[in-house]
Amino acid sequence: MAKESRCVAPQCGCRAHSRGYCRKHYGQIWRKGHIALPEEEDVLSVDAVDSRDDTDRMRALERELRRAEMMYQNVVSFEGRLKWRRELEEIKKEMVRLGMAIPPRAPSPFVRPAIDAFASTAAL
Repeated sequence: MAKESRCVAPQCGCRAHSRGYCRKHYGQIWRKGHIALPEEEDVLSVDAVDSRDDTDRMRALERELRRAEMMYQNVVSFEGRLKWRRELEEIKKEMVRLGMAIPPRAPSPFVRPAIDAFASTAAL
């Protein structure tokens, strides 16, 4: 496996993205033509970056959960449902680990409630 390279910008230890620079410094070169000096940068604290990463991860987990629930409801085979059930459990474990509340399961628009089905047959 290839060794992971680091950004060549001074005092930056981030993982290299392109041409030896991390995403931040490569973007600066692409936009401005040079790497901004530390006093020019809008420096974010480490806590702000971590909270942004957590927020992004939480949004991604919510999307993954909705997708897995949809797939679980629509898959017919036993093996497919088992696979998506495991996926749902893993996503929920990760959400709990991050301290997120697990949203209630949304009703499927494709499944009619049993009460409505019974009421329509009883009216006949």
